Amino acid sequence: MRAKIAFPCLQTKMVSRDAVVANNWNPNAVSPDKMELLKQSILDNGWCFPIVVIWDQEQERYVIIDGFHRWTMAAEEWLDLPEVPVVVLPHTIAQRMIATVQFNKARGVHQVDLDAELIRGLVGQGMSDEQIATHLGIDLDTVHRYKQVTGIAELFRDANYSTS
Repeated sequence: MRAKIAFPCLQTKMVSRDAVVANNWNPNAVSPDKMELLKQSILDNGWCFPIVVIWDQEQERYVIIDGFHRWTMAAEEWLDLPEVPVVVLPHTIAQRMIATVQFNKARGVHQVDLDAELIRGLVGQGMSDEQIATHLGIDLDTVHRYKQVTGIAELFRDANYSTS
C-alpha cells in the first residue's frame, strides 16, 4: 500500500506582469525559434501553465521559479498582457533554486555551463554535496565536476579527502 503524500494546496491567481521579476539562478535558455513556438502555443492554446513564483519580501515582487519564458511572452513586444497567472510556492532559497532545475530538467532542456554556478549557489546556501546530488538528480562526481568548473577552492573546503 502506498503512503499518502501531503501536497501544499496551491492556487493560481492573476498578478500584474510588472509585479513579477526573473530570478538570478536559472540555467535554462530557449532558442528564438522555440520562443516563437511558445508564442504560437499561447495564442493557439491559451495560457495553460501558470508561472511558478515565490514572494520576495525584500523586493516586494514575485520571483520566477519556473516560467521565465512564458513571462517574457507577456511583455509588450510579444503579447502585451497586463496580467499573468502565477502559483506561489512557500520555499526557502535553496528549495527555490532546486525547483528551478527540477522543472527545467523534467522538460529535458538545460545549459550545463550554468549548472556550475547553480551548484556554487547551493553550496553557498549551506547544502552538502549529497543533498545537491539528491535534489538535482545527479551523482556526486557530477557535483564535484561542476565545483571544479567554477575554479573556486572554497567550494571544496569542507570536503573529506583520503590520506592517499
